[in-house]
Amino acid sequence: MSAMAPPTFDDLGVRGCFSMAALLMAHERRIPVMPTRRSTLAAMHMLREIGVIDAPWPDARWEMEPRAEDTPIEQIQWRYAWDAYIRDGLLPALTDYLQDVPRDDYGLALRLRIWEELVVTEAERFFESQLAKYNLEPAWAQDLTFAIRESKVVLPIAQWRYCCWAATRFAAAQAQRHRSTEVPKLREDTFAELRRRASRLASGDWDRCNFVPFNPRPESAASRLFVESLTVMGPSFWMLAPSVDGLLVRVSPANREA
Repeated sequence: MSAMAPPTFDDLGVRGCFSMAALLMAHERRIPVMPTRRSTLAAMHMLREIGVIDAPWPDARWEMEPRAEDTPIEQIQWRYAWDAYIRDGLLPALTDYLQDVPRDDYGLALRLRIWEELVVTEAERFFESQLAKYNLEPAWAQDLTFAIRESKVVLPIAQWRYCCWAATRFAAAQAQRHRSTEVPKLREDTFAELRRRASRLASGDWDRCNFVPFNPRPESAASRLFVESLTVMGPSFWMLAPSVDGLLVRVSPANREA
């Protein structure tokens, strides 16, 4: 353990409570913790540094640890280490805490930052699945982070999903034409296509290029907590570009789902 665990939810902070709740919800409902494995590892690393969980890192697994658990989808080993709170009943308490995060400037800024991160990871997860579908390298999905940062455009998740789909189709067509996925510069050309599509969407050239999931309820615990507890966005999570205005319309307690 890297640090003394914080004694209260307030000391753990909104970000820590959000990540801890996602980890616990994933176990309760057998879903991913975060949209991608990379983002799950990052969240668990943060919780480990804070001292509320422990993990065998740099080893992959403990040889003998009766308290060890595995995240149900990612299969990442960890163990609960927050002595200030009993594990049973912690998830509902954390969920209540997230629902009550103030709607002041600071609270809105926290929500907006988490939303912006989920845009990247949700779109990256979709990009990875599309690349795998066409027998391309799933690791290329990490390029989406650079595309978003370099293009400096703000798009909803549904539109980034469209860009990922279009870029993957472009790459698959190139690979089919050359009868190989080892086409020179294929990854760079795919990256360029991703940025080109995003630029066209941002300019307003295409207004109906939205890929919303068939089931609008997010698959990962983090995204579910965001749309159901930290906000009450529901399906708008996919269709709105991250903004404070989007949060202001949808975080009213009067609109909260039962």
